[in-house]
Amino acid sequence: MANWYLAEVVTEVRVEDEPSSVVHFDLHAVLAESAVEAYDKALRVGHTKTQQYLREPDGKMISFIFRGLNDLVAMDEEFGDGARLLFRWQPSLTEAEIQNCVTPREYLRAIQAEGIGDAGETIQ
Repeated sequence: MANWYLAEVVTEVRVEDEPSSVVHFDLHAVLAESAVEAYDKALRVGHTKTQQYLREPDGKMISFIFRGLNDLVAMDEEFGDGARLLFRWQPSLTEAEIQNCVTPREYLRAIQAEGIGDAGETIQ
């Protein structure tokens, strides 16, 4: 029976004449019969990230280079609405450290991307 796995794909982004790179960490769902098959499929997904193009208007070459996997995790629940996709734990945290683990609504990336304010209104 096939299982779902989460693969974190690492892609380096280089801009011509820039001294440093940006690294993307993309999380992909992979359906496979085993961890080895999931690994192979995740590598194929990662290799599709490798590409180059000329940036407008300066004409600098942008290179996306697949670097490998950061992690590969089997999902322990059936994939669906509300399923736990990933589990991690951190032992021995103080109350202040626990509070720092929780991101306020307005700072969540999905909320910021949609420009939603505290009361649910869209911010222009």
